[in-house]
Amino acid sequence: MLKNRIRPIAVAVIKKGDKIFVGDGYDEIKKEKFYRLMGGGIKFRETALQALKREFREEFAAELINIKLLGIVENLFVFEGEHGHEIAYIYAADFKDPKMYEEKEYKVLDSRINSYAQWIEHDSSTRIYPKIAGGLIN
Repeated sequence: MLKNRIRPIAVAVIKKGDKIFVGDGYDEIKKEKFYRLMGGGIKFRETALQALKREFREEFAAELINIKLLGIVENLFVFEGEHGHEIAYIYAADFKDPKMYEEKEYKVLDSRINSYAQWIEHDSSTRIYPKIAGGLIN
């Protein structure tokens, strides 16, 4: 996480029936399990849409289709005791390859840690970040 900087990100809501595609996380200080929409940072001179497509190619070797901007949210948060600030472009999308809907868990290919994404059922008690994203998922 970049200290004292606003991080622009692009993430996707991808659905499979009542399930959505997310990465899982845990805050050791808060003792909180949470989920995060997949995507990542926007690079300088890259549009949010370009970043979203790039991130899914890098992380899952996957292409996205039917991409539609749902909204842009400002996300102020504390993770592991550190304050964070993101501007999140949240998109609806589908995987181009139907095989991406078959597996239960996916290894994130370009992660520095052993990171996975998965399909989870979404309800009002599920913590999904960016925090306001829950309202855009339904």
